[in-house]
Amino acid sequence: MRILPILAAGLLASSLSASAAAQCPGSQPGADVIVGQIPNISNYGQLNGMAAYALGTTSCNVGDQELLWFANTTNHPVIGQNIYRLENGRFEQVGMSWLKHGFTALQQNLCCNCNSSGTGSRLGVGCSDPYSSGLNGSQSGLGPKFQVNAFTGGFNYPFAQQGQTGDRIFKRIQVPVEDVLASQHPTARYFGEAQYIAPDDAAAGNGFNNVSWCNLNRPQSGTSLSIGGGTNREQAAIRAWAVYEPNATVTDVNVPGEGQFVLGQNVIDLGNGTWRYEFAIFNNNSHFSGESFSVPVGTGSTLLDVGMSFPHYHSGEPYTNTAWTGTQAGGAITWSTEAFAVNENANALRWGTTYSYWFTSNGEPTAGTATLGLFRPGNPGDQQVSILVPGDPSGSGAVITSYCDANPNSTAVAGDITAGNVDQSARTMELEASNLPVNSNGFFISSLDQAFVAGAGGSAGNLCLGGSIGRGVAGGIKSSGSTGSFSGIVDLDAIPTGNGSMSAMTGQTWYFQAWHRDSLIPGFTTSNFTDGVSVLFF
Repeated sequence: MRILPILAAGLLASSLSASAAAQCPGSQPGADVIVGQIPNISNYGQLNGMAAYALGTTSCNVGDQELLWFANTTNHPVIGQNIYRLENGRFEQVGMSWLKHGFTALQQNLCCNCNSSGTGSRLGVGCSDPYSSGLNGSQSGLGPKFQVNAFTGGFNYPFAQQGQTGDRIFKRIQVPVEDVLASQHPTARYFGEAQYIAPDDAAAGNGFNNVSWCNLNRPQSGTSLSIGGGTNREQAAIRAWAVYEPNATVTDVNVPGEGQFVLGQNVIDLGNGTWRYEFAIFNNNSHFSGESFSVPVGTGSTLLDVGMSFPHYHSGEPYTNTAWTGTQAGGAITWSTEAFAVNENANALRWGTTYSYWFTSNGEPTAGTATLGLFRPGNPGDQQVSILVPGDPSGSGAVITSYCDANPNSTAVAGDITAGNVDQSARTMELEASNLPVNSNGFFISSLDQAFVAGAGGSAGNLCLGGSIGRGVAGGIKSSGSTGSFSGIVDLDAIPTGNGSMSAMTGQTWYFQAWHRDSLIPGFTTSNFTDGVSVLFF
C-alpha cells in the first residue's frame, strides 16, 4: 500500500501523474488499483427532489502484478462514486451511487509507464484504464453495494438487477436537490470521490489506498456540477476537510486484521462560551461496519443541537435509512443504530460511506477517547480513537448576548440591560438596567420570542420582544433612583410570559428588556426601552 501526503486542493492532474510515475510500481507487492483521475462528471437532471450524477474514473495499477479484469465473472473491479459537501465547518456525504462493474481494461499511461498485459482481461503493471462518466452512469452495468465485501473484494455475480435500467436517477449518484442549490447553501464546497474494489487488490493487502477525490464546481443556479481541478490520489474525500478547515483533523482507525475507518473532527469556538463539535467517519472498506459512535462528555456539560446525517440508500438497496439515535447518558453522547441481531439490514455505517455527527456544548475542548462500535458479529470489539471532547464547563450555565439597538432617552444616551450571575442550582439570575433618567420608574419584561417594533405604545424606544410578553420580571416596578439604574433577581422557575409563568429549560433562549418612564419636559415622550438581552440556558 502507498500513502501519499495530503495535497493542496486544485493541484493539477499532470503534477499528480508525474509524482505517481516516479513511484510505480508501488512498494507493496501484488496488484494495486487506485483512482488515478476523476476526469469528468455527467449531470442527469432532477426527478422527485433528487439530482443525479455520475463520475468518470481512470484506474491505475501501481502494483507489481497485473490486475484481473475478467468480464462476467467475480474477478474484476467494481467502482463506487460519492459526492460530499463542506459548509460552515461541517463535512457531510450528500449522495452515493450503485457500483459500476468493470468489463474490459485498456492499457494506457496516466500514472506510470505501462507494461501492457496485451489483453483487456488484465490491467498491466503501471497501466491505466479510463471509464468515462457516461460509462459509469450506464444503469445496466450498475450493481448494488450490499452484495460486495469491500475488505475481501468478493461480490456476487451475476449481481442483483443486472441489466436493469430505469428513470434518470435510478442507480446513479443521488443528491437531494436542496442539498446542492446555491440559494440554500451559498458558501458550500463540493467534492467528488471514487473508489475501486477488486478481489486480487484486496488479497494483496492493498485495499486502503483505492479512493481518490476532486473538487466540484457549482453554478449560481441549478444543480449541474463540473470538475473543479486535479485529482487527489489515494485519499478519501474526508481528507479535504483538513485542507479547507485549519482546525479539522483526520485520523485512520484500522480494525485489527480487517478494514479501515477514517475519523475526522472539527471543533469550532463560537465565541460565547460554547463550542460546536463536528465529527465525520468514513468507512473505507470494513465489512464489519459501524454500529455506534460514542463521545465522552465532561461532568456538567450540556449538549444542544445534537444531530447526525448520512447518505441515503436507494434504487432497491435493502438497508434502512433510519437515522441513528443520539442519547446522552453515562458521561457520554452515543449515537447508534439497531444491532445486527435485531436487524441485519439496519442503517449501519457500511463501506464506502461517511456518516456525520455534531452537537454544541458549553464544555471546553479537552483530550479524550471516542469509541466506534462495530456491527457484524465476529468483530474484534470496539475501536478507540483519541479526539477532542467537551470537558467540564467553566461558564455560568448560560450564553448571554445583547441584541436590538435602543434609542437615546432624555439623558442623550441609550438605556442598557445586562444579565448575569446565573445560578442554575439556586435557579436565579440577575438583571440590571442602566443609563436611565434618575428617579425613573420602570420594570423588566420577558418573552420566548424576539421582535423589533419601533415606537411601540407611543414610546420613543424600540420594543425588542415579540409573542406573549411577561411584565414585572425580577420584582415588579422599580425606581432608577439617583444612579439611573435598577436591578432585580429573576426566579428561573417562574418567568412571567403574559399567560402565567414558565420555567427556563435547558436549551431554551429567553429574551429580556427594560421599559422605563422618561422626562416630562415638553418635546420628550414619556417612556422608552433599553436594548434587549438574550439568555440561552445550559
